[in-house]
Amino acid sequence: EQRSATVVMMTKLEERTRVKCDQYWPSRGTETYGSVQVTLLDTIELATYTVRTFALFRHGSSEKREVRQFQFTAWPDHGVPEHPTPFLAFLRRVKACNPPDAGPMIVHCSAGVGRTGCFIVIDAMLERIKHEKTVDVYGHVTLLRAQRNYMVQTEDQYIFIHDAIFEAVSSGNTEVPARNLYAHIQKLTQIEPGETVTGMELEFKRLANTKAHTSRFVSANLPCNKFKNRLVNIMPYESTRVCLQPIRGCDGSDYINASFIDGYRQRNAYIATQGPLAETTEDFWRMLWEHNSTIIVMLTKLREMGREKCHQYWPSERSARYQYFVVDPMAEYNMPQYILREFKVTDARDGQSRTIRQFQFTDWPEQGVPKSGEGFIDFIGQVHKTKEQFGQEGPITAHCSAGVGRTGVFITLAIVLDRMRYEGVVDMFQTVKMLRTQRPAMVQTEDQYQFCYRAALEYLGSFDHYANC
Repeated sequence: EQRSATVVMMTKLEERTRVKCDQYWPSRGTETYGSVQVTLLDTIELATYTVRTFALFRHGSSEKREVRQFQFTAWPDHGVPEHPTPFLAFLRRVKACNPPDAGPMIVHCSAGVGRTGCFIVIDAMLERIKHEKTVDVYGHVTLLRAQRNYMVQTEDQYIFIHDAIFEAVSSGNTEVPARNLYAHIQKLTQIEPGETVTGMELEFKRLANTKAHTSRFVSANLPCNKFKNRLVNIMPYESTRVCLQPIRGCDGSDYINASFIDGYRQRNAYIATQGPLAETTEDFWRMLWEHNSTIIVMLTKLREMGREKCHQYWPSERSARYQYFVVDPMAEYNMPQYILREFKVTDARDGQSRTIRQFQFTDWPEQGVPKSGEGFIDFIGQVHKTKEQFGQEGPITAHCSAGVGRTGVFITLAIVLDRMRYEGVVDMFQTVKMLRTQRPAMVQTEDQYQFCYRAALEYLGSFDHYANC
């Protein structure tokens, strides 16, 4: 009746085993609700939200309409999101897809006041800023509460609204249509008027504005864990660290310097970790086993510039035992840019075994970054193709030496290229920013940041239809 084209759903169907919302749409095919027939046309699941497209028919009318539902899946069951970045990306996508002539957007959570209020206030304030350069959160919440009781339910939500607006204003919109990427990079590599540095350098420095609170590292700083960190200043945040099953009577046995990282389409699609030390090699194999990670991406040589970058954590010739795990080298393939090794790993406790593949990229120069992104892009494709082929559920484990620089580049490009294929847009700044909320210092140098841009452009050049626009 309202000619709405967009539904925004801010909850999961169930949270903490309580039903928050009834599933009001068909999982497949067509369902009839009263006089309205609803057909599911398409579902796209991404790491932090899902988009469903429906066709609506009404009995007695020949008109067919399309409605899109955007379900934000990254709002925690308790409290509010730790960072506004994923929410802001979601809001931008919703706004970009809502047709200009559509009726009102429908927003709901469970009661339709808390998270719903947050969505509406943030959207309204960002619109207001575009036109007026002022903001009045208090005034707007008051206005909404006159229209519907209890809008914006908790103080946490009220604070989150401020955080989100501040983040949106201070970062600006850094999303670029893929076809404008070349011009955008040209612009970034020039010195900005009135500045002494390039736009690229300014953008990279802006990433560092968010400083991590020391309270965000708990386990990493415990005396029993300090020696397990390769570098004193690169540690996993407590909220995203990969936990191992504790071993009875062994303090800190649940700790490894590793972080879960979201991919484009999947939460915790990656584990970013440091190159194992001699004393953390057993923990490394235990992590792969417990989290069912069957692909390792190694982005360093064992030694570079005359220093150890990573301990050789695998056997070359004959099988070796690491704590509970027996690792058998099965095969080794030397490719132009990487070495692929296959291992059979067996849990000595119950005899279960699985194949683990390690891709070691050998073309990263000891100093700086690769001259061309092409080889690295092919490597990223190869790794993901193998994952799809062998259909394992677990995350891809990536490491370099500290597990932030080259590892950050690998994950950033995997996300950016995937998004480019699906949405035709690039947002390097927000992608790296998002990674840095999950592990500090991801994409460590301006060189590496610039390499991400260059590689994205080369990837684009491999699609002829874009290269000519």
